[in-house]
Amino acid sequence: MEKVILVAINVNNQPYFEEMIEECKALCDAADFRVVGVLSQASKKLDPNTGIRKGKIEEVKSMLQYHNCETVVFYNNLTNSMISNLYERLEVDVMDRTSLILNIFSKRARSKEAQIQTEMASLKYEQKRIRKENAFSDKQRGGAFNNRGSGESQSETLKRQIESRLSDLRRELKEIETRKDKEYASRNKGGIKKVALVGYTNAGKSSLMNYLLRSNSKEEKSVYEMDQLFATLDTSARNIKYKNYEFILFDTVGFVSDLPHGLIDAFKSTLKAATNADLLLHVTDSSSKNRDLHKIVTMDTLKEIGADDIPMIEVYNKADLLENKEETGGIYVSAWTGEGIEELLEKIVSMLYPKNEEKEILIPYKRLGVLNEYSSLMDYELVENNEEGSLYRIRTDNKTINEIIHKLRT
Repeated sequence: MEKVILVAINVNNQPYFEEMIEECKALCDAADFRVVGVLSQASKKLDPNTGIRKGKIEEVKSMLQYHNCETVVFYNNLTNSMISNLYERLEVDVMDRTSLILNIFSKRARSKEAQIQTEMASLKYEQKRIRKENAFSDKQRGGAFNNRGSGESQSETLKRQIESRLSDLRRELKEIETRKDKEYASRNKGGIKKVALVGYTNAGKSSLMNYLLRSNSKEEKSVYEMDQLFATLDTSARNIKYKNYEFILFDTVGFVSDLPHGLIDAFKSTLKAATNADLLLHVTDSSSKNRDLHKIVTMDTLKEIGADDIPMIEVYNKADLLENKEETGGIYVSAWTGEGIEELLEKIVSMLYPKNEEKEILIPYKRLGVLNEYSSLMDYELVENNEEGSLYRIRTDNKTINEIIHKLRT
């Protein structure tokens, strides 16, 4: 594991700053870096040349020599010129927050889809850096048009190459999305509802999904899980059957504070599982001392992707690690012991398939297949058989009742 020094600048007295440093340490660990020293500084803004003030640069130098390190990781995001200036002064590799997260994503990306999305995010980040640097240079020169007639600059060539590569990647990603949409559609026959696991990275979403799969009456493959940040970058979809009900459960990429916009944009196809869900399970690590921050991060990210108005169940995972449980209005579960799983499944079913309507419907014998088609959406019981067919008492939502009646008439 490579040793690194972590530098964090608290700009304008940020809330949760200490918690954010701990989060950044965890990100370093996920990138296979070992933080051996931390230097923090309070400031109204980043130094325009190096991010940190001159005196702090000397402190970082001393820490690098003492710990024999060759890399500095910044909690903050830096410009290209800041990184270049720091490299000249420190003579070691310098990595900012977004670069660190992209580094983790590149290591975690297993599927073709995740690899494409990660490369797109990296290219968009580079694009953004170039635009900022050009704007700064134009300002110094006195305007963007002072350089007319000088031919294509190196940055313009690079921008053109990046856009060309992005165009190719978008096309590849679109093909994958089309194929996945067809796969999901084949799973979704009969109007099966969709449930998405969302939450801060390493909250235990994949572990919870695997516990539900192990207790499931359908044969479904488990999903990848590991105790580390961003263990899951791909969306996994599995059918869950509970009693007479069925729903598709999606596992999604975890969130983290200040998730780079390029990553959110690149991973929109993955996050589509959350935006298209009928119900969200907001999974929180109930044992984490930073639980409140994690919940804020998740809700902010859901708002950014347009999924904050979808019905939600608050799920407090890792309940087996708690001595006392606070009243939260959510459900405490353990993907390790199974605590609270039955309660969670009952809550999911009650929200997905509310049985607030009851109607007796006569179904002709040759159309009894309709019952099987909608069985996961309703409760039903046979009232009587007669010459015309079977009379059933059906309990479900009004929309499903109308769909069944319409189908029987066509």
